[in-house]
Amino acid sequence: MKRIIICDDHDFVTHLLQTWLSLEKSFEVVGIYNRGLDVIKALQQLRPDILIQDLQLPDISGVEVIRQVRQNNKNIRIYVITGRTDLARAALEAGASGCMLKDESPDELLRALRSDLQTGVWLSPMLAAHFFKANKALMDYKLTNTEITVLTHLNKTNAEIAELLMLSEGRVRNIASSIYQKLGVETREEAIQIARTLLLINYIP
Repeated sequence: MKRIIICDDHDFVTHLLQTWLSLEKSFEVVGIYNRGLDVIKALQQLRPDILIQDLQLPDISGVEVIRQVRQNNKNIRIYVITGRTDLARAALEAGASGCMLKDESPDELLRALRSDLQTGVWLSPMLAAHFFKANKALMDYKLTNTEITVLTHLNKTNAEIAELLMLSEGRVRNIASSIYQKLGVETREEAIQIARTLLLINYIP
């Protein structure tokens, strides 16, 4: 029997998941939490096989939960349910085993759990379609690797980006201008909006 912990700050979501999972004799929900720090502590005690994780929590981000959990546990399967496609990519980069959107049927998650995946990354059909669209858009804009890197940090100042990437501030300014031209925008805010909604880039403060 697979032991499962659920972390989501919406009672409706946790109740729905618990109800669906209870229909499977091979699953046992051993804990439900709405705060990330509580989950990190509980994992050390309960040692579940699977963590079902939300990404927007009242204390710390679900992405940070995944990052910390993965540092101490390489084998646990972490499945993300989120309403934000940009956060989904960040969660996978942090070490999530799979991801789906909240407006999809729980059947999608059950299918992934039943398959007992041990390697690779699972994406729900809807999220996979979003990722395909984002990757195609990225290629269509013909951004260079350097421009993509700068784009992912546009929420910072040019000086901060320059220090982070070990570039001159003037070089960062020129790269940003090239990004605006390729995206067909005039401001930093417009570029960030496209990056978030179309390219699914998650901006970390």
